[in-house]
Amino acid sequence: MAADENDVIGRDNALPWHLPVDLARFKRLTMGHALVAGRHTHESILDRLGKPLPGRFTAVVTGKPDYAAGAGAASQPSCRSALGLARSVEAFAQRDEVFVIGGAQVYGQLLDDVDRVYLTRVHQHLDDGDVAMPAGWLGAFELTGGEESGDSRCSFLTYDRR
Repeated sequence: MAADENDVIGRDNALPWHLPVDLARFKRLTMGHALVAGRHTHESILDRLGKPLPGRFTAVVTGKPDYAAGAGAASQPSCRSALGLARSVEAFAQRDEVFVIGGAQVYGQLLDDVDRVYLTRVHQHLDDGDVAMPAGWLGAFELTGGEESGDSRCSFLTYDRR
């Protein structure tokens, strides 16, 4: 997940910044894993790439019963069922790390189920962002690691549940 200094994560159903180092980190972390995404997040990926994220399985949370998520993805009616499906896919592949990739409602509903947060802290304050994480959302976590991003516009941080 990427957030600015005020925990803004989106604008107009998209990331409000373009940081190639963040996209490369996201790909490195998530490749080969199962993801949980809300429909709007999934559709923003489809708009950008024309297909679901390659090399990953995406469980898409949507209230639309006939939603066609695309190859490499499946729709689910709730965050809990999407998380369960993603965990089953990970277990079948003998892996154990599911990535919740947004949006804010999905993050909010699954935050209690998350043990680790990979955060790209974007060093700016967006005035026109329209989606933000709630105040104190990292309160149950402690900073356990960080690495240089190679781009002064952001830092890579790792938080683990206390």
